[in-house]
Amino acid sequence: MGFFDWAAPLIRRYGDRFGAEDAVTIAGWLRAAVEPGGHVLDVGGGAGQLAALLADTLTAHVTVLDPTAAMLSHVPTRPRITAVSGSAEDIPLPDSAFDAIVVTDAFHHFRDQDAAVREFARVVRPGGAVLVLDLDPRPLAMRVIALAERLVGEPAAFMTPEQMCTFMASRGIPGECTPEAGASYRFLGRVEKDLTAA
Repeated sequence: MGFFDWAAPLIRRYGDRFGAEDAVTIAGWLRAAVEPGGHVLDVGGGAGQLAALLADTLTAHVTVLDPTAAMLSHVPTRPRITAVSGSAEDIPLPDSAFDAIVVTDAFHHFRDQDAAVREFARVVRPGGAVLVLDLDPRPLAMRVIALAERLVGEPAAFMTPEQMCTFMASRGIPGECTPEAGASYRFLGRVEKDLTAA
């Protein structure tokens, strides 16, 4: 996480990938699972830019989970937003506590994606939503980005949309992968059952 320690101020200042219109779109994908007053977990949520937008757009409580203290120090201090230190692979939060999970541009950073998805299924209620926005590694530009990430010590464990859908479904979160702008795609699935009861 060394890269994110020193990059946190830059990401907070210049890394606002999502604007108000994006938040409306993302909220639309989640609205079937998240009623007003509901609970969303933003995994790898960094400085909380998207969390702040979703808290307003969904009128929901959004918890930002990130392993980097320097990132969490920039999360806005305001009602309906909570910052929690922790990793996707070992989420320090109760079972079935959330209506939805959002992971934006972070899934490929997880060092144990299998453990992370097991945690998603644990902390999201049965029938709740899992939304992952990530990048398809097949274009040449993405192969260059993956190489650059590996050079700074990141796993760069990108999946194609087909791999993502298969990976999630095999772990009890079936869903669909849909292309977005550029190399981006979204996975939107539902937690199929209470895996903690198995």
